[in-house]
Amino acid sequence: MEPDEIRAEIQRRKQQAIDLRIREILWSLYNPHHYAKLLADDPELLYPEFREVLDVSDNFSHIQFRVGDTAYVLTYKKKSEERQFWGSRRLEDEVDITHATLALEVDGKLVFDFEVRKMVTYTPDCPVFDETMGEITSFVEGPWVNVIPELLGKIRLHEKAVWDRRNAPKIQQRLEEDKKRFGL
Repeated sequence: MEPDEIRAEIQRRKQQAIDLRIREILWSLYNPHHYAKLLADDPELLYPEFREVLDVSDNFSHIQFRVGDTAYVLTYKKKSEERQFWGSRRLEDEVDITHATLALEVDGKLVFDFEVRKMVTYTPDCPVFDETMGEITSFVEGPWVNVIPELLGKIRLHEKAVWDRRNAPKIQQRLEEDKKRFGL
C-alpha cells in the first residue's frame, strides 16, 4: 500500500469507529464507579453472566471478563493530571484535568485504544463533571465490534429489569394515587 492509501484507510477506520460509537460503548462498559458500588453494595444489579466472569483490579485500572471462550481486558491508564484556576480571587474556580487512555484487548491483542479527558470544575455552587472522548489511536476490526455492544445491551436490560421489579410496588401505588386524583 502507498502512504496515501494507508492514511486513507486509517481515516476510514477511525470514522467507522466513531459511527459505531465504540468509544462511548467501551466507556460505558468500563465505568469503574458503577462496578465499585455494585460489587460492594448490590451485586444483584450486575448481569449474572457478566458478574461470574468479571475480574476488577483494586484501583479499577483493569477490568477483565470473558464472553464465551474470548477474553477481554479494558485498561484505563492516566497519562497526566493538571490543576488550573479560573476567575477572580473571590469567585475562583478550580479545575482538575486528567488525560488518560482506555484500551481494549481481545485474547491479549490490542484492538482499540482512545484518549479520554476528564475535567472536574469546582465552582462555588457545585462540582461540574465533563468527560470527553478523544482521538482514536488504535482500531482493529473483528467480531468484538458486535459482541461488546450486545453485552452492554444485556447488562442494561438486566439492570432495568431488576430496577423495575424492585420498584413495581411504588409504581403501582403511585398509579393508584393518580387514578384517585383524576377520578378514574
